[in-house]
Amino acid sequence: MLEFNKKLNVMQVVGVMNRGGAEVMVMDIYRNISKDINFDFIINYKPKVGIINGEFDREISDLGGKIHHVGAQWDIGPIKYIREFKRICNQFGTPDIIHIHMNAKSGIICLAARLAGIKKIIVHSHGELKLSFSSLKSTLSSIELIFQRLLINRLGTEFWGCSDKAIKSLFSKNIINSGKSKLIKNAIDVDKFIQSRNNKNISLKNSLMMTPDTIIIGTVGRVIRRKNLKFIIEVLNCLKINNCNFKFINVGKVDDLNYMREVDFLVDKFGLNDYFLQYGLTDDVPNVMSTFDVFISPAKTEAFGIVAIEAQAMGIPCLLSTGFPKAVDVNLALTKFFNEYNPEDWAEQILKLDEFKGVVDSDIKKAFSDSGFDIVTNIKAIEELYRK
Repeated sequence: MLEFNKKLNVMQVVGVMNRGGAEVMVMDIYRNISKDINFDFIINYKPKVGIINGEFDREISDLGGKIHHVGAQWDIGPIKYIREFKRICNQFGTPDIIHIHMNAKSGIICLAARLAGIKKIIVHSHGELKLSFSSLKSTLSSIELIFQRLLINRLGTEFWGCSDKAIKSLFSKNIINSGKSKLIKNAIDVDKFIQSRNNKNISLKNSLMMTPDTIIIGTVGRVIRRKNLKFIIEVLNCLKINNCNFKFINVGKVDDLNYMREVDFLVDKFGLNDYFLQYGLTDDVPNVMSTFDVFISPAKTEAFGIVAIEAQAMGIPCLLSTGFPKAVDVNLALTKFFNEYNPEDWAEQILKLDEFKGVVDSDIKKAFSDSGFDIVTNIKAIEELYRK
């Protein structure tokens, strides 16, 4: 056991530090963790694109963390990647712990960490990874996943996952059955969301010229195909046909321009331009979410889906696909899961929002504490695991 008065250095290995499930979780931990635990970051980037400043980079520096960049392992080659990793450790000091958040890229990083002399190697699974041999591209990706998993299970020392699906997709049955894997829920700062819930963004509502009976439908996430934004447009069209008074707000970065063009085409086709707002990136998601009357996400697959947790922290009803794990339901009677993608069914539920009962702040706090999604409770467990 490490002495509690010793500074503990943890190296977080991540992609660009923009707002995503893993990145939000890491930052919530960093803001609230004991001051004798310091985070530094190795950020993997695409050399062809160049180093991109992440949304959280400035805050990381303000909190005392150092940021190092290394080219993606298959772009610069595994050997050079390992050399660069070791160079960072030699130049800036070998961390006590490395905490890897790179899913199917984690195996090579485990090898680099071992060769750099790092004793505690945490591999944190944030996604549901599946093998597929339906095309040449998927076959190559599956072969890589098999290879990386071998390295992960051989060289890792701690095996964490945000959900049971995430754990099973990256770690071997032997690791799981031996009790070496741990479920670390993507907890959030509940008080921050409750505060935003009680200080609704009136200016945004006014700017959209909404009437008191306007239903505000919202979602948060990158614009990529698996998030299934086109299906939401179909749902909105059903609402329009039913003469529903609504606005839709989409919060998130456009990562797939071709898919966004398909979404825009549907918006034009259904005449929904006056109903649809592409809000884009924001560093204050709770402030925008405070305007939502309902959160909707028909994602085809989600290893966890922290945005659904955030919505419930604000007392917002959530309409979710079964691509989300049932574990995102914090037992506030605010979530409804749909097995099928029938836009009429989803639209009908939006028209019956009064079926969801309102919740008070104290109920939210208790539900999050009881279910383990409160960051204060979660950090105590993480700190203990770090210090072992």
